Amino acid sequence: MTDIKDPLVSICCITYNHENYIRDAIEGFLMQETDFPFEIIIHDDASTDTTADIIREYEGKYPDIIKPIYQTENQYSKGEKVTLFTFKAARGKYIALCEGDDYWTDPLKLQKQITGMEEHPECYISFHPAIWRWADGDRLLGLYSDKITTFSTEKVILGGGGFMHTGSIVLNRSAIPRIISFFDIAKDAPVGDYYVQVLGAEHGGALYLPDVMSVYRFGVPGSWSERVSKDSNYWASWFRSRIVCNNKMSVFTKNKYTNLFGIKNKQLYSSLIRSLYLDIDMKKSIIGEDMDEIDIKDRILWNAIFKHPSVVKTLRSVHQLAKQVLSHRNRRHLKSHGSLEKNRGRDAPEN
Repeated sequence: MTDIKDPLVSICCITYNHENYIRDAIEGFLMQETDFPFEIIIHDDASTDTTADIIREYEGKYPDIIKPIYQTENQYSKGEKVTLFTFKAARGKYIALCEGDDYWTDPLKLQKQITGMEEHPECYISFHPAIWRWADGDRLLGLYSDKITTFSTEKVILGGGGFMHTGSIVLNRSAIPRIISFFDIAKDAPVGDYYVQVLGAEHGGALYLPDVMSVYRFGVPGSWSERVSKDSNYWASWFRSRIVCNNKMSVFTKNKYTNLFGIKNKQLYSSLIRSLYLDIDMKKSIIGEDMDEIDIKDRILWNAIFKHPSVVKTLRSVHQLAKQVLSHRNRRHLKSHGSLEKNRGRDAPEN
């Protein structure tokens, strides 16, 4: 594929210190079999490892396809939404997302999604299930049906940020101006995935394809999931910002979904109350004077269970055992769906 003047799809990838993973992401892009041209826009946020060198290697081999953005200063640390750099550089009618530590497993992924979106032009976003790769095993993420389905905006809002795996998302660029406008007023958004999903589905819902076509690595060093698991202060900041940004999104969508975002905020407080790993004093400081915002059932659970360290310690042990059982069940479930890595044509990369 050469001299790509008018790509139908722009693959947008953000990366930072992903030297152990970025090859898998790029190879997943390059293996796509399509009847349309596509470009690959990779934003490297001033990586301090060899990530940028690896991107340059591929850029040299595929200069007409790979269009990198190399930062000399880390933009994320300045509060920038780095995905927006790739959106603004994208030329395609459609924008496919995948972060540098994730990868695609199906060479027909783009073809399937673009065909579906051309047949359903009212849907400005499409997605599919993914493998959720943990250190202790794989799980299925987002397997909602075995048929092509359109999910409503309301369903996407209530599904939260985990409703779609980011690496599964394809957007119609008609949704991009709304997305950029929202982040202009919500620069404090702790993560952007959720709001991209909501605004993508705002026009005509979200088109779901049942094929499992990507892998989401959980807990990669430097990732959001890894920061949250290790840094309770980061989690506290994330929590407060998420509440504020949910309220901003409610206003941005002209209060059409105020009740739903209120439900999401209550669910956030519930997850805070029930967390087995966040420090109890940290929980108290986050809740502060907001106890009235918390559902009565969670208030009872807080007073009866979750503010008592000895009880939480016991529950944590039970939870770890349950995770091991669940991991074993998921491995069997994945086998029943066939091996994704066989579709990929090589062994799974090690974490």
